[in-house]
Amino acid sequence: MYDAVVVGAGPAGGMAARQLATAGFSTLVLEKKKIVGEPVQCAEGVSRFGLESNGLRPDASWIEQPIDGARCVVPDGRSFFITHLPGYAIDRAAFDRWIVEGAVDDGAELRTSTRVDGIERRVGGWRIRAGSEEWDARTVVAADGPTSFLAKRLGLVRSQDQIRAYEYRFPKDAVDLPDPDRFLLYIGERYDGGYAWIFPKGDAVNVGAGGHIDAHAAAVAFCRERGLDPERRERIIAGTIPYRYDLAAYGIPGFAVAGDAAGVTNPMNGAGIHPGLFSGRLAGQFAATALEKEDAGVMAGYDRVLKQSPFLDPLLWWIIERVRRWSDRLMNTVGGELDGLDWRAVNLRFAARTVLRKPGLTLHSKEFLRMVRALELCEHYGW
Repeated sequence: MYDAVVVGAGPAGGMAARQLATAGFSTLVLEKKKIVGEPVQCAEGVSRFGLESNGLRPDASWIEQPIDGARCVVPDGRSFFITHLPGYAIDRAAFDRWIVEGAVDDGAELRTSTRVDGIERRVGGWRIRAGSEEWDARTVVAADGPTSFLAKRLGLVRSQDQIRAYEYRFPKDAVDLPDPDRFLLYIGERYDGGYAWIFPKGDAVNVGAGGHIDAHAAAVAFCRERGLDPERRERIIAGTIPYRYDLAAYGIPGFAVAGDAAGVTNPMNGAGIHPGLFSGRLAGQFAATALEKEDAGVMAGYDRVLKQSPFLDPLLWWIIERVRRWSDRLMNTVGGELDGLDWRAVNLRFAARTVLRKPGLTLHSKEFLRMVRALELCEHYGW
């Protein structure tokens, strides 16, 4: 009987295991992959705030390059700054291993190549099954990725909407970098609310596309437009990104679901590392408290707190669904007004001048106002 079983060794699972092991509880981490973090399924960017707000310090073992924020590029090539907040291009596989190793150092056990395929309620806790092996636990944290097998098995998942992402990693000398110090996000009708990207990463560059689209075809087309030969790639990275999940609950007595399994990825940009760290840390803290108090019902509090977090603010879904209807012409108009500026330049005076010149934009005034609020959320919590 373990105090806790954590299923999944990504950022969410690793953070949950850290909280539990540090608190002195016997913790078992089960990971389906042979090597934690491999294969990578991520564009590999995270903000400094995302790390520090979860008690993590940047480490040279997984930092590939400091980043000075991000820019949004509209279809005609003009751009504006999304954020100036610093962050990092990281080695995602090394990052995941570093987090989990921190839990192991505090006493957690790690089992790789272990695909969980069953869960059932038992007196005093749960029984987890992987093939012919079984483990009993007083609490369970499900951080088992976007398929969220455990949450589905317990009937917590009402619906899931996912998007696909496809990316090439190129050597640095193969890419003409428009901005070597920032992440670039290219929007357009063709991406249906998603985007293409160029993320500098030390000696490499990640170039890809994602959204409610054929991500592979979009990534190939984007590379060709920029004169990039996919044959020069060093690696192909592809994955499924949660877009909008509807769960009956994120936490029930003795059980919590976190990270991609909970669908907390930011729908505006697909960012999942910071939400994973946050939700995993939170799930681990509630699980530890439940164990300390010997009251499995404490875990239900995780559901309430996660729902109130910025990561699940309904505004994010509202605004991206509106953006999915925007034409390239409208995006170019917005980009033209903000070209070279920060979105924070949008104030009442700026809006009044813009509307006088282009009165047609008043039709989208509600969307623009809500977009400002959404960008405020994303600047801290979205990458």
